Amino acid sequence: MRALLRAVSLALCASLLSAVRASSQDAAPPPAGFNEARHEDAPYVVLLSLDGFRHDYLDLYPTPAFQRLAREGVRADRMIPTFPTKTFPTHFSIATGLYSENHGLVGNRFWAPEREAFYSISDREAVEEGTWYRGEPLWVTAERQGMRTAAFYFVGSEADVGGVRPTRWKRYDASVGNSARVDTVLAWLAEHPGTRPHLVTLYFSDLDDAGHDHGPESPQAAAAVAGVDREVGRLLDGIAALPHADRVYLVVVSDHGMLRAEAARAQVLDLSRFPGVRMVEGGPYATLVVDDGGPERLPGLRDSIRALLPEAEVWLRRDVPERLRYSADPRVGDLVILAKAGATVVPPGRMPTRDAYTHGWDNAVPEMAGIFLARGPLIAPGQRIAPFESVNVYPFLAHILGLDPAPVDGRLDVLAPILGKVAPGARPGR
Repeated sequence: MRALLRAVSLALCASLLSAVRASSQDAAPPPAGFNEARHEDAPYVVLLSLDGFRHDYLDLYPTPAFQRLAREGVRADRMIPTFPTKTFPTHFSIATGLYSENHGLVGNRFWAPEREAFYSISDREAVEEGTWYRGEPLWVTAERQGMRTAAFYFVGSEADVGGVRPTRWKRYDASVGNSARVDTVLAWLAEHPGTRPHLVTLYFSDLDDAGHDHGPESPQAAAAVAGVDREVGRLLDGIAALPHADRVYLVVVSDHGMLRAEAARAQVLDLSRFPGVRMVEGGPYATLVVDDGGPERLPGLRDSIRALLPEAEVWLRRDVPERLRYSADPRVGDLVILAKAGATVVPPGRMPTRDAYTHGWDNAVPEMAGIFLARGPLIAPGQRIAPFESVNVYPFLAHILGLDPAPVDGRLDVLAPILGKVAPGARPGR
């Protein structure tokens, strides 16, 4: 009898313990880093940015992987970057769907009068401080709606924009090779669906480095294109091997192009003759901050500087042409100077002794344009589309992922028409 009572007691205890555990599990919040259940059927997007990949590299050099991507999906004639055509502003426009005058990154370096401080891409503390950034990057949109994301580099992904970072993000380290980056992205995509990121960003800098150092039509640029093409091929093959490959989109973009800056066309702007005026940025474009004299001084300064720079436009910020979308933010400065393509504006002591290669000119200059290619379950193969502005990428990707987008400057109707064919087993976004 004692043995029977003991067995019953043990069974009751085990049953109660099991019930307590189950109750505890039911009451616990969802684990951090997991997708909400409503995103179970959402597609996956890999957004790869190739810094400095000029639009015509696809035709100048052999690119079998890029050509495969174009055959299986869509290629734009070129993607028009926002102004200024510099790495940080243009990348953040892709991420947010906003022009630089609205997202706050008005240059790679700028003065923020509301903070009385400089932002610079070389300032690690500023780069990772979310209050510098406005707008809502796509990964923040996703995270706020319960969808997990991961970033193997992208401008803004290192900062807590609006208090939010990607679930997984990496501090930029140029020494990490592209192969390692691709391997990590493929590993993320192979995870259990609960933790698998639905949006993954990836970034390569090879073409920007080669372009700056040697020029767009150099052997070094050709080698960089070949190397990037190999990694895009590995990425395509790795995605194709996934059991859920029919739910993955690959979108490849670049932020800007590259052009020769001719030493003979460099224009020196000596501001020592204009007390209280300082140059914040110089090169293909320049921004000036006027500390002394008040608004009434600005028109006279503009006219005087115009007379000194025959190969440049000089505007008060409020008069910058609307098409450049570069007048709304005081961070732009008080005067904006835009050199003609191939010419530059430099301070004394910075006069170049030889031609160089750079970017930053008017975004209407063809050599400043980047690329856009994409493939995925709803994208009809073999499409070629006309040039479009990069701010339209955000609403397009938000639509694919089934997210409610933040307010943006871009429009969904620009890229929505490429979603023409539903592949077998595809799960469209909203």
